[in-house]
Amino acid sequence: MLTKKSIISAACACAAIASLSGCGGSTDEPAAAPAASSTTAAPAAGPGLSTAETPLGTVLTDGDGFMLYRFDEDSPGVSRCAGQCAEIWPPALGAPRAVVPLAGALGTVTRPDGATQATYDGLPLYRFAKDTEPGQTSGDGVKGTWHVITAGASGG
Repeated sequence: MLTKKSIISAACACAAIASLSGCGGSTDEPAAAPAASSTTAAPAAGPGLSTAETPLGTVLTDGDGFMLYRFDEDSPGVSRCAGQCAEIWPPALGAPRAVVPLAGALGTVTRPDGATQATYDGLPLYRFAKDTEPGQTSGDGVKGTWHVITAGASGG
């Protein structure tokens, strides 16, 4: 029988492992990854997508108000940011749902690791780890390949 203490110990151990697995290089170079394909299975619920007004215009955000980005090396239905790249550019996981009316189509792709990633007009969605507060757009223009997603337009 599990005791409260053993459950708490197990939870702490899992949290420590998850925390350590995020450690790695500080590069935002994408890792080579095989092509992902559109998924037909019912993925887990993902981010609630909304919009925010920024100096860059009306952009797509997740349910917490963090900007969502696209990667120039991705193509519709294909996510190429994996490994260290995905540590700096965490993918928006699960099936997206619109919190406000959006002009673009919502969908998902299967990532190289098998996870389901949210898409907008077929392009995989990411957050930027260095955006520490909702409303920040510091990932826009990084390496000339990362861009906020302008709401209502495919690919920003």
